Amino acid sequence: MSAVLGHDETYRRFHRQMASGRLHHAWLLYGPEGIGKRMLARSLAADYLCRKNSQGNGVDDIKAACGVCHDCRMMAAGSHPDFLLIEREFDEKNKRLKRDVHIGQVRNLLGFLSLSGAESARRVALIGEAGRMNTQTANAMLKGLEEPAAGSLLLLVCEDALLLPATVRSRCLLQYLSPLPEAVMRKLLSEMQVSEQAMPLALRLSDGQPGRVMALTDVDVAEALLSWHGLFAAPESFDVGKVQQWIVRHVAHVPHGLIVDTLLDALKPAFMAQSDTLCAEFSSPDAAIPAMQCFDAALDAARNLAAWPAEVRRRTLRPTPTLLAHILSLRIALRDIKKAA
Repeated sequence: MSAVLGHDETYRRFHRQMASGRLHHAWLLYGPEGIGKRMLARSLAADYLCRKNSQGNGVDDIKAACGVCHDCRMMAAGSHPDFLLIEREFDEKNKRLKRDVHIGQVRNLLGFLSLSGAESARRVALIGEAGRMNTQTANAMLKGLEEPAAGSLLLLVCEDALLLPATVRSRCLLQYLSPLPEAVMRKLLSEMQVSEQAMPLALRLSDGQPGRVMALTDVDVAEALLSWHGLFAAPESFDVGKVQQWIVRHVAHVPHGLIVDTLLDALKPAFMAQSDTLCAEFSSPDAAIPAMQCFDAALDAARNLAAWPAEVRRRTLRPTPTLLAHILSLRIALRDIKKAA
């Protein structure tokens, strides 16, 4: 069974093709961020290169990578000569990842796949950010997709398959990977050592994507987010001083996306209650207009809050005052709804 929980059907499909000798030469694994697509791709690559599978003869011989043969040990060490991982390169000048997977990397990949394997007749190339290929780079890869060398396997991973040209998609086997069900998420989060106290919050914030809540494996981060959630038990009348103290203390080491997601999770019951009130209390549409305008203003404030992490990155804003400003705007909007109602 798959070493990556939650994608068993994809794993079985890959193994059925491998056992039949009709494995498609290019797989495009796509789906939401943080669901283990790249981990699954590496697991499939390891299974394909495992010596027991490369020498197998039939369905009963095809199994998960044994983990003990020379090929498996090299894969685990990241040194298998017949496995190539392509990701965006680091720009030393600007001290950040380059925007795209560039054409030189793909040309290197095509050369790699055209060679005979060092350990067997098989070679695997994995592009971990296929959606980052520009049109020129993607077009350069077409030759390898149209004329695959014997024994070569190309694994492409991205969030949105439509980011790739139709010419590339049409030559790949497309496999959508969905967010994970709650039972699988609970098991994964437990294995990630998320505490029982933080488990309910982690399940809600993850939305079936374990990568979104990796930071909750840090006890300090988990405790900080739980206390953050608790500060907004009364959304219209929270203690501004305590909120500011929390931000000053934690904003530098708690992921900004989780700060926002936790806050919005805490405010969700208040939004739902206000929505129910607006639907129930007004007998005519005209009477509801002022309250609905206030509710729309609150939704706009929530959207602005949700955009805060990207805003800080893009515009290099100071996170503490900007976050506090968004929160105060949202509180005012929620208060206005009550007044209008």
